[in-house]
Amino acid sequence: MRHPLPCCVILAPDADESLRSLLSDVLGDMGIALCAAGDAVRPDVVLALVHREDSVSKVLKVAGNEAGAAPVFVMLPFEDERLRRLALSLGASGCYALGTPLELLKGLLRSVVGRAPRARSDVAGMQGERGRHDDGA
Repeated sequence: MRHPLPCCVILAPDADESLRSLLSDVLGDMGIALCAAGDAVRPDVVLALVHREDSVSKVLKVAGNEAGAAPVFVMLPFEDERLRRLALSLGASGCYALGTPLELLKGLLRSVVGRAPRARSDVAGMQGERGRHDDGA
């Protein structure tokens, strides 16, 4: 029996084309389908881009509505511990800082795609700690 690919929605309406292309390539290489926001199918994960501290709450609210029970990973514009802690305290399942190694983002995504398709359990151990992303290998 063939299972559907895990589905990822990227909420980054103001992201430049190079970021969108990079994320699309990373997802595709991992066998993750890129779904459009608002599709009838609930995503397995949502990536939400925040730019400033004052936008975190709003972005997470929109992402949570889109995600349902799926984890929401926040993409930070740069490594900022205060912004990371804020996102996690407001409900993000993890964070990835743009400009850091893509393996960190892949580790977050593996925590979702490594499970049975459409599984909806908590993302244990993926609290956005720098350098502590265990991909089960």
